[in-house]
Amino acid sequence: MRQSKNAFIYIYLGDYDYKCETDRYFNKVLDSNRKYKFFGILGNHEDAGECGESKYKKYVNILYDQMTNSKNSGTSCVFSPKKTMWSCVYKNMRIIGLSPSVSKEEKRDAQLAFLKKHLSESTEDWKLCAWHYYDDYYHTGKYQKNKNYVSSDGESFYDYCRNHGAIIFSAHDHVYARTHVMSQFSKPVIDSYDYKSPNNIVQIRKGATLNILDAVGGWEIYDEYGKQKDYAHWQKKYAKGSNSENAKKYGTLICKFNVGGNSKKSSCQFLRINSSDPVFDSFTIYRNDDPENTTYDEIDSRFLEEKIAAYQAKNGGVAPVAPATTRTTRTTTTTTTSTRSSPSESIKISTNDRCGSSYGKCPNDKCCSKYGYCDTSRQHCDIDQGCQVKYGICKYYTTTTKTSTKKTSTKKTSTKKSSTKKTSTKKSSSTSIPYSSSDRCGPKYGKCRNNECCSEYGWCSDSSEHCGRGCQPLYGRCK
Repeated sequence: MRQSKNAFIYIYLGDYDYKCETDRYFNKVLDSNRKYKFFGILGNHEDAGECGESKYKKYVNILYDQMTNSKNSGTSCVFSPKKTMWSCVYKNMRIIGLSPSVSKEEKRDAQLAFLKKHLSESTEDWKLCAWHYYDDYYHTGKYQKNKNYVSSDGESFYDYCRNHGAIIFSAHDHVYARTHVMSQFSKPVIDSYDYKSPNNIVQIRKGATLNILDAVGGWEIYDEYGKQKDYAHWQKKYAKGSNSENAKKYGTLICKFNVGGNSKKSSCQFLRINSSDPVFDSFTIYRNDDPENTTYDEIDSRFLEEKIAAYQAKNGGVAPVAPATTRTTRTTTTTTTSTRSSPSESIKISTNDRCGSSYGKCPNDKCCSKYGYCDTSRQHCDIDQGCQVKYGICKYYTTTTKTSTKKTSTKKTSTKKSSTKKTSTKKSSSTSIPYSSSDRCGPKYGKCRNNECCSEYGWCSDSSEHCGRGCQPLYGRCK
């Protein structure tokens, strides 16, 4: 899980070793030179009933040591008396890890009290609730016991987290599954605003959130059985498959919080190995406190406006414009443009030379720049520099290289015969790969816009993961 640029956190939801070899995972899997922050939860394969009391306590102490050593510097954690629960703050995120049905010494009432105390005190932008087990509605069916392992017959842990707008993570069942945004968990009710959002847009707030079951990191991927797999509140599910097609395609969820500095936005992907199509699920989470009056794209627009205002305040009121790029060749360069008009004819026309979702589209065939201003300059119109096709004209700037054509004659004198050799240099031009119309890139999609990198898996971004190892230079920038 990625928390922000160059700041990574790793949340492990339990079951470190199925043979109770307490040191194995931490010595052979967890990177001893890790730069990321590690947060670990106890699973049923660590409990005293599975491994014995002494090994259970050793697991507890190892997790405590890993979360309080120097590699987790910058985090602030509070542990329960027996260290089987914790609440940690890192940057603008609070993560609460619990162990209901695992810890026998800190009972469910103590677990709920710990959750309530630390979640009610939280002022962080992002809140995560994490535990190993699940309640009956929130797994997909291999263990068909009608039992709430987390909440039992008491107050719902899920609904308490929902009331505070916290994202819920669970495991145990060896599948991946994501719910719709729920306005109630104890008796599943899908939030009304979820029906108004695309499948890849998740809008959470106090009173509405989602549960992500992420448990296909290794060992075995399970089949689905019983009624649980058919529940309507599942948005996306991944299991072994009817023909075992996913049996070895293990994976995990990776989320980037505070996208572009926006504390209300997170982007997530479930990625799997041993697959030609590694991205199984991709979605964006918005913290939208008022979905009745604010759309998720307006959250993006308002954040951009705030950035522009901050820029203007710092630079004497001058509006930001994407810097012009200089393209040079060793020969004569001719720049040509091909325009592409916006398909959004129903969008209102801007009246103040601003553009975007809050202002409308530019008039008089003007271009809408990356920063939401109308003009006809190359900085505003260049697709490469973020021109917004939805709100005005945009242009492709392609470079055509001309080379001079020469004819040379060479006479060779010989006692037997003479010959004339003619050589010529043909006119050549650079081949232009089309731009992608989405966040995908590669032979099927084209190259990335906005000077972004094309990852080895065919996704556009400017992150180090996209621009580094495996980056495709034909379809974007690489570092």
